[in-house]
Amino acid sequence: MKKRHLSLFICSIIGSMLGCTSLESRMTIEPYTKNTQMRNALEQIASGYCEKMRTDLDTSKPVKQPDFIFTSDGCTRWPNDSWLSCCIVHDITYWCGGSEQDRKDADQDFKQCVNKKMQVMGDVMYSGVRIGGSPWLPTPWRWGYGWKHWPNGYEQLNDTASVKKLLDMLKIHDLVEQHLLNNDEGYGATQRE
Repeated sequence: MKKRHLSLFICSIIGSMLGCTSLESRMTIEPYTKNTQMRNALEQIASGYCEKMRTDLDTSKPVKQPDFIFTSDGCTRWPNDSWLSCCIVHDITYWCGGSEQDRKDADQDFKQCVNKKMQVMGDVMYSGVRIGGSPWLPTPWRWGYGWKHWPNGYEQLNDTASVKKLLDMLKIHDLVEQHLLNNDEGYGATQRE
């Protein structure tokens, strides 16, 4: 128990160096803050991904879903630009959580997605998520932020599909990109100019 308190103390110090923050995550990007229908659709996309990620392929029995509803703040502490859809998809994977390998795969997918939008930027942002997305940090953007108990760490899920395979199979990148392009404000308007 003493070791756990020391870990929490160290993580709190690190978290305070990252800036004042709480463990609470909020939806802070358009069109999702004002458009309930689109917000609900995004939440269904996230829940569908997490259900598939947490369903054992051998038994087809789904396991528990995250305690909190899906939220995204876009590109945490980074400008939201043409890569915003990459950040939202990355948040879906982080909200659901999973194994250490799942996180590595999610971060690789994020890097590739951003690099398609602007070369090299994905490499820069990748470094940030590898450092700042640890499940041990007391931040609302950590790996597994959809779960109540922090620190939750990594989970070894049973035989499940890979992150990349699920994102592709469920067409999550395309769905999120379409949401943003259909939005009349912000991202969609910027992309059409």
